This record gives sequence, structure tokens and C-alpha cells, in this order.
Amino acid sequence: MTELALCGSRVGVVAQRSILIVDDEPAVRSLLREIAEGLSIACQVYEAADGQSALEIARSRHPDLVLLDIVLPGASTSGVLVCQELCRDSRTKVVIVSGSANKTILRTCLSMGAADWVTKPFVPRDLRSKLMTWLAD
Repeated sequence: MTELALCGSRVGVVAQRSILIVDDEPAVRSLLREIAEGLSIACQVYEAADGQSALEIARSRHPDLVLLDIVLPGASTSGVLVCQELCRDSRTKVVIVSGSANKTILRTCLSMGAADWVTKPFVPRDLRSKLMTWLAD
């Protein structure tokens, strides 16, 4: 599933930033989209429920920021493999958003080039602040 939304409350402003949300849980994608849409900057939000869709969207849309769950369905497009592929594009900042307690996997993603990670559950207000920081860089 792919969805597009315009972030920010400024109507008529051309989108300047884009975010790709990758998570197999619809409720998490919805919450992350809601947080992104509440930002004070204009941006486009794309969603993907699996690694293959995420890679397709990333190749065609070149998002500025990807919020990536590392536990995704499908062995050929696991979150770690998606992270590796996404980090090859220096224009895209990848942030891991995961409930996984596996620090080895998180370190692996960081060594591949992921910019940061957020542990689920997260505080929406804190994540909103971090989004603004990541998009400003």
C-alpha cells in the first residue's frame, strides 16, 4: 500500500521535503503519518508495508528521510537489506524505527549508514522534534 499526504498546515506551498514510512503494522504507519503531517514544514509522506514496496518508492521518489522498521515480512527484503540498499543513496537519510531489542542488528544498520534509530514504543512529541532535526540537516 502506498499513500501520499501533504504535511504541514500551509496550503498552496510546494512540498520541499519527503518522508517514506516503512512498517508492516498499519497502526504504526498511521501514527507516524499523523506525526509527520503535524510538522510545521511542508513535506510529502509516502508509505510502504514491506521492503519491496519501500525500495520501489525510494527509487522513484528519492525521499529525504526514511523511517524504517527493521522487522519486515519477506526474507528477500528484510529491514536490514532494505537499510543497506537505501543507504547507498547519499541523498536519503535512513532512521530505524523498531521495537527490536537486538542491538547487533541496530549497530549493523548504523554501520551501513543509517543516521539514527528510535525504539518503539516512542513518545510522539519527541519523535516530532527529531523529525524536524533530521529534515533540517
